Amino acid sequence: MTIKTIAAGLAATTLCACSLAPGPYLDTKRLEQPAPPEQTAEKFPVHTIDVGYFRQQRAAAVPAACPLSCLTPQTRGAYDYRLGIGDQLNIIVWDHPELTGGTLGGVPPLPSVSGSATPSPGPTQTQGATPVSPTLSGGGEGGLTVRVANNGTIFFPRVGRIKVLGMTAQQVQDSLTRGLARTIRNPQLDVRVSGFNSQSVQVTGNLRTPSSEAITDAPLTVLDAINRAGGALPDADLQNVGVTRNGKRYTVDVAALLETGDPQQNVLLKDGDIIDVPDRSNSRVFVLGEVNKPTSLPMNRGRLTLADALTGAGSLDVKTGDPRFVYVVRGADKTLTPDVYQLDMTQVDALMLMTKFELQPKDVVYVQVSNAARFNRALEQITPTLQTLFYTVQLSR
Repeated sequence: MTIKTIAAGLAATTLCACSLAPGPYLDTKRLEQPAPPEQTAEKFPVHTIDVGYFRQQRAAAVPAACPLSCLTPQTRGAYDYRLGIGDQLNIIVWDHPELTGGTLGGVPPLPSVSGSATPSPGPTQTQGATPVSPTLSGGGEGGLTVRVANNGTIFFPRVGRIKVLGMTAQQVQDSLTRGLARTIRNPQLDVRVSGFNSQSVQVTGNLRTPSSEAITDAPLTVLDAINRAGGALPDADLQNVGVTRNGKRYTVDVAALLETGDPQQNVLLKDGDIIDVPDRSNSRVFVLGEVNKPTSLPMNRGRLTLADALTGAGSLDVKTGDPRFVYVVRGADKTLTPDVYQLDMTQVDALMLMTKFELQPKDVVYVQVSNAARFNRALEQITPTLQTLFYTVQLSR
């Protein structure tokens, strides 16, 4: 009688093991479960990773398109710096040092040939013009530095105030030449931009020295801006460099520019652009399923193959993994409809193909469990229950 009582107690304890078992447990009585969906689950096509897949990809490949205007021989030849507020111009009028030489501001001109050291009286300081020490060349001509005022104009002797905002140095030279031609016969001028103060871009992110870079008379590209900022740090994601213009962010693959010299990635920058170099936290892939070490792997300069991912996770678990079903799930950031790819590693060419299959950021590599492993795991779950029932029956006898 005592044995039967003990057996009945063990059986009752087994039936209520869920409420007595230790460990985390969430009471779901107060949770309202969602209603099951009315429609059937959507099915997704699976693309087999084989030779045919790579042939199809090669045939459908299109040349990379520049997201904005990129630096090419044509754009380089057509580039002109346009003046802005705060820029400085250096102006020289040849054979007329009284206009741009040292007489503006009290610096005497060169002595005359007769040796007289008495300077001739010069005009007073002109508004908007900053005198500089004369540069002696070809007869003593000097240079006058003027700054573009807030209203976009400059003042020059005998010409007056002229509008130069948005003009090139050549256009300013032509305008001053026409103005001086009224008082000087065949004036010869040289106009150069000596201070680039009106236009700049912001370079930030994973760089050695993030800074503001000025746009000059030489074309400034995204690669130039990164180099001027000291270069990228080791954990920078050069595949996803951003160029923000007019509130919209464009992605530039600087890694492809460095590795292959792709000219469609060397974006020509404009005033107000923001260049950001992110880290590699978003450029990683996840390896899950029947592998020896499920993990997330960072991409090396934006590149990682399927072979790299499986190697980084310690390869397949030979006891539980099914090498016929290695999946790559892609598209989490773009749409809610993933693209699924499958590799059969039992085929002889699979070992080569996996080294050529390029992964993309946030891809999920999943190795399917074998049927034998699933069966063994089911046995492991029910074995304790069977053992309990067996001992209960033995004790009840």
